[in-house]
Parts: sequence; C-alpha cells; structure tokens
Amino acid sequence: MDRRAELKARHREAILDAADSLILERGKARFSVDELAERADIARRTVFNHFSSLDDVIMTSCTRTLNRAVDEFLAVTSVTPSSHGTSAALFAEITTAVKAMDLPSLISYFFGLLDGDDARAENADGVFMRSTEALTVELARRSGVDEFEVAILVSTLMNGIAAIARHWMVQADGILDADSRSLWDSLLDRFVRIVRDGYSTSS
Repeated sequence: MDRRAELKARHREAILDAADSLILERGKARFSVDELAERADIARRTVFNHFSSLDDVIMTSCTRTLNRAVDEFLAVTSVTPSSHGTSAALFAEITTAVKAMDLPSLISYFFGLLDGDDARAENADGVFMRSTEALTVELARRSGVDEFEVAILVSTLMNGIAAIARHWMVQADGILDADSRSLWDSLLDRFVRIVRDGYSTSS
C-alpha cells in the first residue's frame, strides 16, 4: 500500500509538473489532456484518476505555485522577533523580501495560466484570498505586530502587486528580459515609496 501511495503521489506531481512546463513553454494554459499525459509520461486515463478535468489540473497547479511562492516569501523574510516588532520594521522586512523574489516570472506564469478565463480568475481569487489570510496569520505570529495592522499591510501589498502586474504586463507585453525586469523593479520601487511615504507633501 505504501508503494501504491508513493506511485500515486509521484503521478500527481508529474501531471502538475507537466502542466507547469506546458504553460511556461506556450505562455498560456492551452493544451489537451493527451498532450499533458504525454509530457507527464503517463496514460491519459491516469490524469482522470487524479483530477476531474483539465481545469482542475490548472487550478491545482495555480494553488501549488502560489503556496510555493508564499513559502519562499516566508523563507526569505526575517521578521523582527516576537514582542519587539513594529509595523515600520515589518514593512521594511516585507518589501526587502518581495524585492528578492523573482515575481516577474511568477506573474507571467499566472497570466498564462488564467488566460483571460473568467471562471479560472474567480477561482484564483479564492486561492489568493486564502493565501493572504494564511500569510497574515503567520507574519503576525512571527513579528509580534498586531494582526489587524499586519492584515492591512499584507492586503495593501497583495493589491499593490496586482496593480503593478497589470501595468507591467501591458507595458512589457509579457516578455521576460532585462528591460522588462528593470521596468518591474521601477514600478515596485514606486509602489513602496507611495505606501511608505503616503501622498502628503512637505510644506
């Protein structure tokens, strides 16, 4: 039974890895079950032993990728020790971590994965919401900052990244190169300045 469970888990990961590979290769989540099975080196019916539909594969891939990004974020950031945390220190740690991540690649992947599909976008919103809530709880626990303040900070961050992503995709046309990454960095720096300094001007 252990061997069977191990094989089942391996097949499931192979299917998701194949979906990721096809999305990255084509820039969009457009492939057939037969293409997916061939890339995963499994039988077509094996796909449906693990997933109810092709969309189920795609949304599961979305969830897995986002969870990995959250895990990476938590690994990169080193939050101020509990009881000594401040909102300003937490903001600085979070923005440093965000700048260290390869978000342009992640954003390109998600735009290709959703591919203008409203139903997928709605499902993805639920995934993002759950990830935001989990991130808020973990950051509040690790930093000692009030959870309400952390929730505002995380929500602002996530919505800000979404706004940056929309502008970046239009201006960069989804192309990943040195120029587009430089554009991403400049938009992210602008966002950080706005959140940190606000809209007031000195007299």
